[in-house]
Amino acid sequence: MKNGGKVHQLWRAGGERIQRLRTDSEITQLELAEQIYAPSIAWVAQIEAGERPVTSTYYKRFARSLNQSTAQFARGCLAHYDPKAYEALFGDLPANINKVA
Repeated sequence: MKNGGKVHQLWRAGGERIQRLRTDSEITQLELAEQIYAPSIAWVAQIEAGERPVTSTYYKRFARSLNQSTAQFARGCLAHYDPKAYEALFGDLPANINKVA
């Protein structure tokens, strides 16, 4: 895979962002998983570890649990999980997000 490494770097950064939002909200992975009706705690852990992206069907649930507006949360997810969609909607990626070639 040509961009596999870069993609997973973005996923890791996205997971770190979600973990930071969760800890700032003072909730555990278990509490988050319960609040968003996640398939499992492991699923949340995989997202935070950068092993899987947050799918758009969960944006509103995550946003509510992490004290974000849905738009704010979705924009952050797009920057990490679908940078081409982010650029199409909002222009250049934020400076702290590395582009996938």
